[in-house]
Amino acid sequence: MIKRIQAHVTRMKLISNVTQFHKEFLKIPKDHLCLGIIACDVENVMYLALDEASKKANIKVVYSSAAFTGHSNAWADIRGQVVGMISAKNLEDVRKGLEYTRSFIEKEAELYTFDEDRSLLCYAHLIPRAGKYYQERYGIPQGMAAGHVACSPLENTYALDKALKAGNTKIAELFEMPVKSNIGGAVLYGSYAACKSSIDSYIQEVEYCFLHPLD
Repeated sequence: MIKRIQAHVTRMKLISNVTQFHKEFLKIPKDHLCLGIIACDVENVMYLALDEASKKANIKVVYSSAAFTGHSNAWADIRGQVVGMISAKNLEDVRKGLEYTRSFIEKEAELYTFDEDRSLLCYAHLIPRAGKYYQERYGIPQGMAAGHVACSPLENTYALDKALKAGNTKIAELFEMPVKSNIGGAVLYGSYAACKSSIDSYIQEVEYCFLHPLD
């Protein structure tokens, strides 16, 4: 049983006049005065949500990183597995960027489980057109489709092999083990048809691993 599950934003904050220290530390553009900070409970969902925001709002993604071992080991009860930061010239653009990011996380993220206990999670999202953030971070050519996949390391390795063969896609970024949140994954790119084939195959093969753990 494949079931889509919900990702959640845990916190959002706006800074109207960011300090010079943070401008230099985060490499914020000189004409950007404002900063937005957002946290959510699923790492890979955040990265794609920020990319979607970069298509729709006049913002720049200046930071995104996950906590070590995931949100269940956060140092406080206000949990967030991953934090993203965006900058803009004015507060309204930052606010729009945060809202686009939040909307994607909570309404569009293709995050799946295969049983009611959520014993295995799979993230597999098709991107018809990579945004500015993915173009800059992963070197994906403008106008190219992409796919973002992630799962536990064994299942990811098996499913990624099948996905690359199914869609004839290329890897823009491989999340090599060990990563902070103990998952495996990749950002793929190619034509829309190729990426769709890879994403469909990835989900199918992760489900196969779940149903046949020792085959």
